Amino acid sequence: MSVDESTSASSDTDQQPTQQCALCDASLSRSSQHLADNRETLIYTCGDCRIGATAVVQQSGAPSERCQRRLDSRQGNAIDGLSVYRLSAFVTDEFPAGQYTVTRTGEHTFEIALPESATQWDILRLVDQLSVGPLDAEADDRSVIVRDTRWTDGPSEAVPDGGVVQARIADGTVPDPADDPLAVADDDEPRTKRAKREEIDVSFQEKPGVYEVHSASGSYYDVDVVTEQCTCPDFEQTCSDPDTPVDKCKHLRRVALEIEAGTVPRPDGKLPDA
Repeated sequence: MSVDESTSASSDTDQQPTQQCALCDASLSRSSQHLADNRETLIYTCGDCRIGATAVVQQSGAPSERCQRRLDSRQGNAIDGLSVYRLSAFVTDEFPAGQYTVTRTGEHTFEIALPESATQWDILRLVDQLSVGPLDAEADDRSVIVRDTRWTDGPSEAVPDGGVVQARIADGTVPDPADDPLAVADDDEPRTKRAKREEIDVSFQEKPGVYEVHSASGSYYDVDVVTEQCTCPDFEQTCSDPDTPVDKCKHLRRVALEIEAGTVPRPDGKLPDA
């Protein structure tokens, strides 16, 4: 397998140690595998509660230039919303080689376990890197606990289209969609809610308006906001069908939201404040 190649879970999944969901104790399923120079990341997700997840990172040196660009992008996206995949990007060759495990212990709380070779200084350096913006990080023995202070962990209501219902805006616990394009509103369509909630990374690809989207399933799709096309199966099977009312898949919607939020360059390639 070539470096920097991402694949979905393969037949050797059963050979990996069983991962348990920290929220509901169900067995996690391996959802994606990401390989690059001196780096391997396995992502496990919970099919029961749909919140719990674990990332196992084996780091043994400097990643390739292309991989480092992806890591930098994920680190930046962590400010918009935490996930085990985004937090795993903070494990770089600046830290000792070994296995790092990122576990989602609450809806907005995560624990990063460092290898035995890591010193207390390494732990404090990781805490410092993760203490940015709304993120709060603290050392806990040989682990780092990370929280998104904009949210509080608590019971959540399941919804038919998957995921969880976020607290109502009237409670004052979530941003108003008028102020934050990525905030979920009660009247959002199901695809729009998934576009806002799921762990999706968006990277500007080329002018005019072509973006690369890394979906929560580990797949990569190309989104063209000018022609309003996406290479995902949902767009090809549903959105491109003139007989269906759906005109945009969740990936097209997510890119539009991130452009509006100013987290990615505009279609002309310019930064939002340019």
